[in-house]
Amino acid sequence: MDAKNFNFIKKYYEDPKIRGMITEQSKQYDYAIGTGQALIERGWTFPVKEVPVDRLDELLNDGLDIFFPLMTKDGRYCYLLWDIEYFNTKDKKFIFNKKNQREIFKWMSEPLYIVEDILKSFKIKYIVDTTMSGIHVWSKISTSSPAFWELAKAGTVLPSLEQKYATVIPNERKRNRPLPPNFGKVYNATGKILEFLTHILIKKHNSRSGKFKIPVTISDTPQLKEKYPFSGLSSDLTQYAHPVFMRCMRALGSIHQKSIMNGFTGMGTAIDIVKKPGMSYSKVLDIMWDVDKATAYYKKNFPGKYIEVPDSSAGWLNAVRSYNKSGLRIKHKQWENAMPSDENPDAKYQCIAGNFDAASANPRLLVPSNLQLIAEFFGEHYDVSCVKNVFRNIARDYYLNEKLGWYNPARYTGIDWRKYDAYTATDFWGRIYWSMKEMGLGRGADCNIIKKVGICPNPGRKLCKECQ
Repeated sequence: MDAKNFNFIKKYYEDPKIRGMITEQSKQYDYAIGTGQALIERGWTFPVKEVPVDRLDELLNDGLDIFFPLMTKDGRYCYLLWDIEYFNTKDKKFIFNKKNQREIFKWMSEPLYIVEDILKSFKIKYIVDTTMSGIHVWSKISTSSPAFWELAKAGTVLPSLEQKYATVIPNERKRNRPLPPNFGKVYNATGKILEFLTHILIKKHNSRSGKFKIPVTISDTPQLKEKYPFSGLSSDLTQYAHPVFMRCMRALGSIHQKSIMNGFTGMGTAIDIVKKPGMSYSKVLDIMWDVDKATAYYKKNFPGKYIEVPDSSAGWLNAVRSYNKSGLRIKHKQWENAMPSDENPDAKYQCIAGNFDAASANPRLLVPSNLQLIAEFFGEHYDVSCVKNVFRNIARDYYLNEKLGWYNPARYTGIDWRKYDAYTATDFWGRIYWSMKEMGLGRGADCNIIKKVGICPNPGRKLCKECQ
């Protein structure tokens, strides 16, 4: 690492206020996770280091980004996380430029403020942790609250995942004790409620005037709009496609060195900033790249040892009750109650069928844009039982087919379906994008949207003959 970035990180993490703030957070957890340039330079092919919390100093001394698991060790609270960020599937490096970053946050500011308005409408208490590409909205509920039990009622855990939650693997910190059944259900329901809030966000944002508004979608799916065909604001709910024990969250106030890890050393290192209510994103960006300003900001605005995430049990109870009465809940119940049919539907078009070719299924069946296209196409031509069957078969015939090389254990790359859950993942993707179509918020099926704009949803891919 160059001297400028090394000294920036060292100065930040050696400040007693910052170090103490992150250490206080760690006391809720059994272990901590770090990732960063220092590990890459030591030759780590998978630059992620996991240690017990009493060794947190190792991660800080190495100058790593700090993460914690979603589950607290005492189980008194559940943290509910909403990750919202800019994406650009055509130019993933676009964000790694400070001028571009400022422009991106101008585009995103309106929908991000709508997010806060939505949360306030349900009386959900929250804090906003600003990253270099978006925000993490943090809130929590008590596990003894009515909200916890109402969420558990709305949640579902498939048998394949239920078995993983009950399995103890002594040598793995993530799975050294069974997960209480209701925790898995609450985690699943949280994803559904955030899906519900995302639909509200999309509708409110779309109703605003302005021809070139940045599109809002779920999990990095380009909407092929005139102004922003391959970029947008993603309500990234991907974590809810996976077991809770496989997910973690970035510590409040952590270093954020994605720029230098991607080779943009000149851009420098960012610092996640917990935004004060009413604070502009422009002001946040002024602080994010300046170690002295960031340290002074935390000392002035968060003088205690710990940044407290407010208990929002009452607000989340309002949200789950509203969800339970919504049209989206009706669609979710249709999806959940549908028995997968035995029908083998005709994909018709190469842009659909090509996703199921053995030679290209990995990685095409992991790409959210393709999964949305599949869900909307089959949802347009077949009933929900058939759509559910298509996604069940993606898990059974593709994700669980080790010959397709989903995971490289030597380099720790890809996705290890022995730890994740294939059926839960495909059930999530099918439900998300089928429901968007059913609620009138989809991108378009039967290649209509592709024909309309004359471009493929996947950059660099030629239009199939049916779309031309």
